Amino acid sequence: MLHPNKWMPALLLLTAIIAPIHIQAQDAASGPQLIEKAAANPSSFVIGYEKWRYPNGLTLIIHEDHSDPLVHVEVTYHVGSNRESLGKSGFAHFFEHMMFQGSRNVGDEQHFKIVSESGGTMNGTTNRDRTNYFETVPSNQLETMLWLEADRMGFLLDSVTQKKFENQRATVKNEKSQNQENQPYGMVYEVLCQNLYPYAHPYSWPTIGYVDDLDRADVNDLRNFFMRWYGPNNAILTVAGDVDPEEVKTMVAKYFGPIPKGPDVYPMKTDPVILPVDKYANIQDDVYLPFTIMAFPGPKNYHKDEPAMDLLSQIMGGGNNSIVYRKFVKSEKAIQAVVGNFSGELASEFAIQVVAYPNLTFNEIESLIRECINEFEAEITDDALSRVKANTVSGLVDVMGSVSSKASNLTQWQMLLGDRPFNLNKEIERYEKVTREDLIRVFNKYIKGRQATFVNVAPAPPAVEKDETKSKSVNPYANVEHKEEDQYKDLSYNPPKDNFDRSKRPASGAAKPVTVPSFYNEDLINGLRVIGTQFTEMPKTAILINMDGGHLLEDGKKFRDGTAMLTASILNEGTAVHTTEQISAELDKLGASINFSSSEDGTSIFVETPTKNLDATLKLLDEKLFQPGFKEDDFKRSKKQALESIRNQKSNMSTLSQKAFMKVLYGDDSPLGRFFTGTYDDVDKISLDDVREYYNLYYSPSVARLVVVSDLPQKDVLPKLEFLKKWERKEVQIPQVQKPQLPEGTEIYVLHKDYATASQISIGYPIDPYDALGEHYKKTIMNFALGGAFNSRVNLNLREDKGYTYGARSNFQAGKEPGVFMAGASVKTDVTDESVVEFMKEFKKYRESGITDEELEFTKNSLLQSDARRYETLYQKARFLSNILEYKLPADYTSQQAQILKGMTKDEINKLAKEHLPVDHMVIVIVGNKNRIKKDLEALGYGKVKEIKL
Repeated sequence: MLHPNKWMPALLLLTAIIAPIHIQAQDAASGPQLIEKAAANPSSFVIGYEKWRYPNGLTLIIHEDHSDPLVHVEVTYHVGSNRESLGKSGFAHFFEHMMFQGSRNVGDEQHFKIVSESGGTMNGTTNRDRTNYFETVPSNQLETMLWLEADRMGFLLDSVTQKKFENQRATVKNEKSQNQENQPYGMVYEVLCQNLYPYAHPYSWPTIGYVDDLDRADVNDLRNFFMRWYGPNNAILTVAGDVDPEEVKTMVAKYFGPIPKGPDVYPMKTDPVILPVDKYANIQDDVYLPFTIMAFPGPKNYHKDEPAMDLLSQIMGGGNNSIVYRKFVKSEKAIQAVVGNFSGELASEFAIQVVAYPNLTFNEIESLIRECINEFEAEITDDALSRVKANTVSGLVDVMGSVSSKASNLTQWQMLLGDRPFNLNKEIERYEKVTREDLIRVFNKYIKGRQATFVNVAPAPPAVEKDETKSKSVNPYANVEHKEEDQYKDLSYNPPKDNFDRSKRPASGAAKPVTVPSFYNEDLINGLRVIGTQFTEMPKTAILINMDGGHLLEDGKKFRDGTAMLTASILNEGTAVHTTEQISAELDKLGASINFSSSEDGTSIFVETPTKNLDATLKLLDEKLFQPGFKEDDFKRSKKQALESIRNQKSNMSTLSQKAFMKVLYGDDSPLGRFFTGTYDDVDKISLDDVREYYNLYYSPSVARLVVVSDLPQKDVLPKLEFLKKWERKEVQIPQVQKPQLPEGTEIYVLHKDYATASQISIGYPIDPYDALGEHYKKTIMNFALGGAFNSRVNLNLREDKGYTYGARSNFQAGKEPGVFMAGASVKTDVTDESVVEFMKEFKKYRESGITDEELEFTKNSLLQSDARRYETLYQKARFLSNILEYKLPADYTSQQAQILKGMTKDEINKLAKEHLPVDHMVIVIVGNKNRIKKDLEALGYGKVKEIKL
């Protein structure tokens, strides 16, 4: 994970700041010691918290927030891939996987199950500097979460087996294959760090590691890693949400207090990275568009120069007014060009990234980048600095929007700054203090005239078989003799000694009632329907306008596929009054954004702004919506980007799978069977007049809905929307999409993909439209145990038992139009046929034998208790209100859904499974290397494999 505020701009420095109370250490025998305490003051951007230190070294941070009946529990261990040894890469991440495989008192796969049936969500992440584990659950489940986390901190090694070790090693390999090696440009960061950092630097190897290092590892390595790094003295436990701090301290003392302290952990020290010469690395990949990254080594997190480097990157390449945008995108030499500063605990990378058009050579790309750098100092103006500071405001405010984001920031500050008092207001102050002179100083210190590392990604030439010409992951330390480090010698496993029965799962308290957001409605005279609610946890306003239509209005004749998308794209450009750059500059000054987008069934406008700038932002929305520029240069550039993006889709397995699956099910005559971006030939023939006519005919309040979520009350918000009454009403007829018949028999289709070393599987059939209180909702309940959760049958089979994939799921997807049931996974090529067999086996078994009593209880508990997580954030509230308007739902529809769920019986679930898992009438669509999979697929008994083309 990157620095949590890295892409969030800084807030204006506020005056009314409450300093935290800092407490000196006390006698450890007295129990946990109060380190510091900060009183909450949201208006001054001070997050309230208490910080405690237990005798075993565990740091506890408590943040109290009773706005929702939720609690977020986060345990962060200060160990990432930077603590690994040569020849032992990937261990921190591998160990993260092992932490979910059970402990002494928590059975295999039970961690996910317990959290899910508690109505919660959970995960774990690893980066270069730390590993964290977190759960967000209804607040009555707090004690259970602490019990779970303490059990794996204290007793993990009791349950480690060779079988689990091998299984998770296979899962990690699948993850690297699926998420890195088989992703377009997926090898860039690994190769960059190999060349940017010196030999043996802790950032020179990838967090996920090298496969040959993982293959050499054994269970003893894993045990040693746990004993070295997973002690309470190397952990930060953060509990945030609807809690009583005294109760939290008592629970933590009970469950974590007996865990013995681990070996001491000291801060890492590395020398600043200085490149003596420019370095170049070239990669060949299955991509269409060439890519270049130029990276400079820079200062670490919370170095005094970090804020200036962050702001410098935004000025250089953070928007339409930046020199990098003008040199590359505006001039139509690249489809995308951005600059970012990526900070870690030991160092950072200041990176200029360019996705160029195919006719640009790497020498030309480098020359243009160097032009940007040589001319950049003139771009560092007070006005530019003011814009990026204001833009930073909006992102930092988002920290206040959820207990999880507040917890993560409190944890990050503790990990990187120790017991030094720090809060959001001081994060803001770091950026607000940056001056123009600071920007010039860091530019000359780290960028101008300095050496850098270049990584170029070129399209791989044609190959005879799979990925012969693609660059592969190469371990530069493969031949280094690994010597056991002293820090891993003579370690011992010392499980806690308790005075209570830890094997008993804590009883949950009574669930607190979930308050559905109250809301207001108004229909404007032109037919625009408005719904809104007040959200006072941060001073922001979000407005979402959804218009039905989108791709559905493209019949391939009057309007070609891709017209809706291009129309939205051109509306993101300039207006009749201002250029794209002028509009962008004004939005930056306001810390606001306005974005138009289009999809399969609609067009959306999303507006987000600090509430203090709402009037000025709405003035810009008025101009963009009602006075579009439709300028030839903007259209030409947008169309060129769209055309090259369509060509680039050929390298994206996920996009190819989606296109192929819908084409097979719905056919070319249905808009659902044709991808909403259109084909290259379609978009090539779209004119500016087509886009202008689409806007004039179909941008209408008669098919629009507006959702507003703001800290302002209704009486102050609605008058600000008066300007929308002038929106001219036009009648728009949305074509009705017919659901196709079920296939006569299950058939297999293959879309051939050159170089593919994995296969993307999609299995399913067409279904009826969404119904929040009817059959569709009941089908989603039925599917939960089959493929809707981590502990579902298909995922436990294909990921946990077989090790075929990093993840497998199934779901029912539909909107106002018919949709699909789809199950899918990305699997290793050599198990493509076996994966299809396992999917179909699970469908048949579930259809014939039905759900178990345990699965039904799990489903009900998971879905019923998850209501507490539905309405916490600004965006969740907006989504809830949007559903009510779009589907004309009653205000209490979620309560009605809960009653339906409570009343669902085993017989009803089993009846739904028989009716809605038509195993003999599905399509199986696979994107992969036909030369390696076709023969085995035809042996499965589904007839001759049909090849499809897009």
